[in-house]
Amino acid sequence: MLTQVLSGLFASAVAPVSQSLVSESVQETSRGFAFSILAMCAGVHPTRLPLWILLCLPADVREKQSRSLMREIGAELEQLKEICCIPTFLALLFGGVVGCIPWSALSFLMMYLQNLGFSATSAASLLAVMSVGRICGSLLGGILGDWFASRWPLHGRALVGQMSIALGAVPLYWVLRCCPHSGSSYSLLAAALFSFSLLALWCNPGVDRPLWSELVPPDSRGKIIGWWRTVAETCGSIFGGPVVGYLSMAVGYRPKTKEPGNAESLGTAMLVCTMLPWAVCFCCYSAIHITYPKDRRMVSETSRLLPGAKDGLPLKFESG
Repeated sequence: MLTQVLSGLFASAVAPVSQSLVSESVQETSRGFAFSILAMCAGVHPTRLPLWILLCLPADVREKQSRSLMREIGAELEQLKEICCIPTFLALLFGGVVGCIPWSALSFLMMYLQNLGFSATSAASLLAVMSVGRICGSLLGGILGDWFASRWPLHGRALVGQMSIALGAVPLYWVLRCCPHSGSSYSLLAAALFSFSLLALWCNPGVDRPLWSELVPPDSRGKIIGWWRTVAETCGSIFGGPVVGYLSMAVGYRPKTKEPGNAESLGTAMLVCTMLPWAVCFCCYSAIHITYPKDRRMVSETSRLLPGAKDGLPLKFESG
């Protein structure tokens, strides 16, 4: 158990580090594609090979900091406070927190498919089809994000986020409400789940991460993605799966029986915990159409006034 906890703890540090590295080494117009490649490879195992390769590479030795622990914590909190004053970042943060809830709720999808009448093997193969769609969707999201941003720099990425939510909700609604309650609809379900995962995963690689890397100062990118993952995934775990369980029981789900209504009850609970958060998330991406142009102008002005500030808004805190 301890080794699993430590493995998860150290593995969670990969995302903040990769966010910072991609932002520093990839041009702004191609970051969506780079983040989509990372998203595609996130589930590829084993992960130990690249870690052993990194272990063999020389590391930069940093100078020892003379500040005390309390001053370090104070500087971090001050930096976080400054970043939270960026309207676009707040919209992305709140949208990400709410947007994690549906994916936590979809952890009941295996149980839902079995209640529809599919065997464990058939249900697992349907989820495998969905995983393939997620890989393709991550790549497509990064490509579309870069293309829309090149055509409409101030509104392209926000539009991609809105499109992903609206288009992805359609096949999922069919799966949870309109799918025949029998095990004979395998092909239709496979097509719907593939379409859903292909369309619903554009936001992270094509919108969120490129905008974070553009608006947040270079020395803060890793920490910000770490904060975001902590807050968003925690809220998703709290308000996703547990709420689905409570709602399904409230609308008639009986776990110890094989009643025909169990699938409908579970589907209704999952529908509530996916569509409502995504509606709020859609509003957050809509707000970016208003906030992002102003924040982008501030970044451009900062780049002209401060030659060393290539990306991000400068933060007013003591760097030590």
